[in-house]
Amino acid sequence: MIEWFGDAITTIVSGGVTGILGSAVQSYSNYKMKQLEGDQESKRLAHDKEMVRIEAQANLSIVEQERSAQNDLYQQNLQLASYQHDSAKYFTGSNAPAWILALLGLVDVLRGLVRPCLTTYMAIVVTFILFEANTLLGNASVNTEQAVTITGDIWQTVMYLATTIFFWWFGQRPPKRP
Repeated sequence: MIEWFGDAITTIVSGGVTGILGSAVQSYSNYKMKQLEGDQESKRLAHDKEMVRIEAQANLSIVEQERSAQNDLYQQNLQLASYQHDSAKYFTGSNAPAWILALLGLVDVLRGLVRPCLTTYMAIVVTFILFEANTLLGNASVNTEQAVTITGDIWQTVMYLATTIFFWWFGQRPPKRP
């Protein structure tokens, strides 16, 4: 009994570590992607700066005012687009025909249902597997020692998967905006 408890704790901890590791790898990948996008944006801005400098030689004060205004507008639009992308609603704000609006509304509904449906599905599957594992103890074709071993293995696998999913799932929540 104590050995099973130790195995269960080890399984839970290793599942949590795997979930955290998966979350960390995904976060690092997202960080590198943002870094590459920043490098590309820096190169584009350097090119824009050179173009502005050439224009500024002809009329420095007017071009400097326009560049400053465009840079502010660009930053505002970039930030606004980022916020809108995070909470995109395809259904609202469209002048499309009714059948397209219905499809866009369906996309919004399906996107909103993914997380709760996957969570519910995982809970049902885990419950089903655990019930099936527990019925092995009463099965006459398997001796008691084999049933306990198999049941313990199934419990450990389910605990490993559940903790991995939990830590990875909730470790990848989008950051809160101010």
